[in-house]
Amino acid sequence: MRRTGYLHLYGLNLVFDRVGRGPGVLLLAEEARAWPEDLPEGYAFYLLDLPGYGRTGGPRMAPEELAEYVVGFLVMLNLGSPPILVRGVGKAVGEVLRERGYRVFSGEHLEKGLQSAKDVG
Repeated sequence: MRRTGYLHLYGLNLVFDRVGRGPGVLLLAEEARAWPEDLPEGYAFYLLDLPGYGRTGGPRMAPEELAEYVVGFLVMLNLGSPPILVRGVGKAVGEVLRERGYRVFSGEHLEKGLQSAKDVG
């Protein structure tokens, strides 16, 4: 079951969904609905609507600016540095996050991305 949450960060109300239980995984695309409804069990998935997309308001921003919101989101929810699977607009944001030391993987094929994250540890 998807549970919707809200987080006020840098003047915007970020909207996100949380699905499942287990180790945290951030699924990053422009909006939560870019990911399938049925997600694998054994993980707590966090699906963020980036600023300017989906249910989160605000203007469209450059990947570097969006990355600041993602980092703030991770800090505010005390998620540490979970694996981040990316697709769509999330790919460009993921590149910025990878440069900052985050573990970023392709989310085009969800199962493969999760396996890659497990393999890297």
